[in-house]
Amino acid sequence: MGLRLWNTIGKRPGMVLATLYVLCVLAFLATIPLPRIDNQLVGSDGTFYYAYLPSIWLDGDLDFANQYRYLIGPGRESIAGFTPRGLPVNAYPVGSALLWSPFFLAAHLAILALRALGATIPADGMGYPYQTATLLGSITYGAMGLWLIYRLCRRRFGPSPSVAAVALLWLGSSVLYYVVAEPSMVHTSSLFALGLFFYLWDGQQGEGTSRGWLVLGLVGGLVVLVRVPDAIFVALPVLGMLPQLLRAPARILPRLALFAGAALLAFAPQLIVWQILYGSLISGYLSLSGGLAFHWLSPQWIQVLFSGLHGLYTWHPLLLAATAGLVLLARRSPRERRFTLLLVIGLLLQLYLISAWREWWQGDSFGGRMFISAMPIFALGLAALLDRLSYGRYLTAVMLVSIVLLAWNGLFMLEYRLGCFSRSAPLSVSQVATATFQCLPDFLLRR
Repeated sequence: MGLRLWNTIGKRPGMVLATLYVLCVLAFLATIPLPRIDNQLVGSDGTFYYAYLPSIWLDGDLDFANQYRYLIGPGRESIAGFTPRGLPVNAYPVGSALLWSPFFLAAHLAILALRALGATIPADGMGYPYQTATLLGSITYGAMGLWLIYRLCRRRFGPSPSVAAVALLWLGSSVLYYVVAEPSMVHTSSLFALGLFFYLWDGQQGEGTSRGWLVLGLVGGLVVLVRVPDAIFVALPVLGMLPQLLRAPARILPRLALFAGAALLAFAPQLIVWQILYGSLISGYLSLSGGLAFHWLSPQWIQVLFSGLHGLYTWHPLLLAATAGLVLLARRSPRERRFTLLLVIGLLLQLYLISAWREWWQGDSFGGRMFISAMPIFALGLAALLDRLSYGRYLTAVMLVSIVLLAWNGLFMLEYRLGCFSRSAPLSVSQVATATFQCLPDFLLRR
């Protein structure tokens, strides 16, 4: 039975991932009528990512006062303070809004057409029709990113371990939460940008071509435009080219310069936004922290990985297996060993960055949400592990464990969303393990 299912998903990987996408869309649409504290579909950091859309496309400015008034509440236009130019601060990058723009503008055109037919829907860029279309776009980008990650894994492994790895990470990690419950956050856009970047970089192994480095640079600029800390991963191809650069600088240096120039060009919209908002080319997020956002000499490594307060492996043990699988990936060939070394360096740098942040628990977070950016790395490791296990007698056991982890993660996500336990207090390992069997029934009984 296990082998038959394994072979079936390998024959129809596109159908598997498309089904997951449709189910996520349906789950999101089903939650729209539910009551919300702020009466908005966008929320948390997503409010600030979304505010760019009506401000740029309908108001033609970067004054977010009216957007904050509607999305956050009257009198809260200055919730994040004001920039030196007197504009409400928006510390978040503009990349997600640019990716979402086709969906937002399609909603706007549809509303204008309905208004011409006599409908009374406000065409202000704020209401549920706009937000729904935009967030459906966000879910779509997340699914596209996961499809690209599948293609990345498929270059090395069979279709069954590749699609199984992506499906397990989709349903068994924090990815599911940010695709379905909070798609206004940056993580779906980051999944798409980094999925495309890793896919192109993997095809560009070796010296590559000038055209390939140009395209990779443009996508790398998009990665940083969407989420600035993801610049860590954009630097990995350059780090991997250092040996060739030392041997043949005249041939390699122009390609790296082309890569850097293309990345800067793609990142230029953010520089323009910062110039308009702050009067200088400075990161809005760092400007808010007064230089105290990171404690570089005291990173909280262990807490980030194993704490009950959104610890990466504590909340999503599947990622521990994926990390261990990188050892198997490195053993495949000398080329893969060099590639895996770069992946591990990127993962460690991201761990250090998150661990040094003053809010290492990542705020209101379902697990280690910032590690969603590393899903291409985790997918390769998990695919390598599944590929090894699929040839042994462990396949049925692996499937049973996977089913348990997926069911547990889904229930855990539901409880987190319903507020069954505190989002800001650490859970013990036993609480994490048993929450789905205690918290949800108690929650339902109280109501």
